[in-house]
Amino acid sequence: MGAVVVVAVLAALVVIPRLGSPGEDEPAGTVVANQTAEAPKQEAAAEQKTVAPAPQQITPPPQQITPLVPGTAKVITEAPAAGNKVALTFDDGTCPSCVAQIVDFLEQSGAHATFFPNGIYGSSWDPQAKRIRALVENGQLTLGNHTFSHGTSTQIGPAAFGADLQRNEDWIEKTFKITGRPWFRPPYGDFDSGTLAAAGEAGYTRVIMWSGTVADSDLRTEPYLLNAIRYWAKPGRIILMHANYPPTAKALPEILKILQRKKLEPVTISELLGDN
Repeated sequence: MGAVVVVAVLAALVVIPRLGSPGEDEPAGTVVANQTAEAPKQEAAAEQKTVAPAPQQITPPPQQITPLVPGTAKVITEAPAAGNKVALTFDDGTCPSCVAQIVDFLEQSGAHATFFPNGIYGSSWDPQAKRIRALVENGQLTLGNHTFSHGTSTQIGPAAFGADLQRNEDWIEKTFKITGRPWFRPPYGDFDSGTLAAAGEAGYTRVIMWSGTVADSDLRTEPYLLNAIRYWAKPGRIILMHANYPPTAKALPEILKILQRKKLEPVTISELLGDN
């Protein structure tokens, strides 16, 4: 009996530890309750510490209208280091159906090109304005300035030339909601130091000439145009064309096939020069 009493007394003195080992003043069960309450707080803190993704860099739309920045005009005829790239460029726009057909071709084929329109031929360009703007926005088309009236720059003088260039810029901005800067092509390829100075003051710092032509400022046959492309189209070349006569627009699908056989990629003037 004495042994049984001793065992019972010792059993009563054994301390059963509680989870969390609360302090002397804490009632049993307090620590467990606190741990349960702390868990959501820790999860919330972990969520708050999640690093937010870095903001993506936003590329401005091509040829976005910005304040004028004068510069030095540089004359460009080709891009020797352009790999297999070639630039098809279209001037003027005297033929409304031709302009529409060229835009159709670009949309359907995915080919890239450059336009140098004159505001005096607005009746050809205005109906295609939304489509042209969309082509510019997706990088398929570059739009430059060819002056409003297509006058001979060196004959009218720098002041009159500068005014006509700005008039066409105003028309481009109003019609297409973009700027033609910095791309400029002088009518007839005619320029002098006064022309270049005036162009630079107007923010037109890339004077785009050419290193090949299909000679379609006059009416040409399709075979003539295709032979000209076979001869002139080479890597880095800038090809002069016009939106003035139906054969040019009609020949474009076959022109694209010729370029593909020559392993040449038609690009915008911006892409050819790696410039913006």
